[in-house]
Amino acid sequence: MIKSPHLLLVLATLFWGGNIALGRAVTGSIPPLTLSYLRWTEAFLIFLPLAWRELKEHKDILLANWPAFAALGLTGILGFNMCVYLAVQYTTATNTALINSFSPVTVILFSFIFLKERITLRQLGGIIFSFAGVVLIIARGKWENLIGLTFNKGDLIMLVAVLLWAVYSMVLKLKGRLAPSKAVFAASILGGLIFTTPLIIYENYQGGIEWIRNLAPYHYLSLLYFGIFPTIVSFLFFNKAMLELGPNRANIYQNLVVVFASLFGIIFLQEKLIYAHLLGGVLIITGVYLTSQMGKAQADKITVKY
Repeated sequence: MIKSPHLLLVLATLFWGGNIALGRAVTGSIPPLTLSYLRWTEAFLIFLPLAWRELKEHKDILLANWPAFAALGLTGILGFNMCVYLAVQYTTATNTALINSFSPVTVILFSFIFLKERITLRQLGGIIFSFAGVVLIIARGKWENLIGLTFNKGDLIMLVAVLLWAVYSMVLKLKGRLAPSKAVFAASILGGLIFTTPLIIYENYQGGIEWIRNLAPYHYLSLLYFGIFPTIVSFLFFNKAMLELGPNRANIYQNLVVVFASLFGIIFLQEKLIYAHLLGGVLIITGVYLTSQMGKAQADKITVKY
């Protein structure tokens, strides 16, 4: 049993980074929305025995608030991950991870706009730094791309994923304490699976199901990885470490996702780093660091699942 919370956080972010890089490798063979759906179906079946007791004890509350859990599933769980797998079809794992690192800052900005929470000058500076980093990455370091609006489709889809995560965080703040965490997580997965089923049917109706015949053993191993490591294992590792270190210190480790996803992309996918990645990453991580310097009450509101 791993006791070090720091090692738990490193492993959690390692698996999340692997999710982005491996997702880019297999989305050409498995439709992106279907890939996310299969991942979370597998995760739900694995996690259900762990959450069964809490689900049974709080079923009345969960059923009474089913719209909230459907919203959690549609935005932060299925919706977010569907956008990630869709984005990596058009952009690199490095870009995907860097833009995703903007998520904690977006959560704070949404909290300020929609929940009327106070924002400090330091946090405002962090938002500006991070936003500048995202723009630099999307523009590939070329201002003519920004002026001419010639953006990569995958980068823009990843921005949608970041916005979905911010909405998820708002709903989680308002409804996340209705039941214990395992019950909330399981109910959110189920809600997302139920309401995204029509999308999966449509995707496979439009594109056909020939992809099933072309699956190789490494595709099945990839699906096994997606459903276990970046989903269940990272979730349990991150929450265990967060309880010991506190959410503020634990969330700083999210920046390692960028490092691992970029590293995997360079090693296994032959991706190239450009100066815009480096400078944009520094700006985003600086912004995340500045916005993470907050009290425990605020830090409690920021969580991540990939």
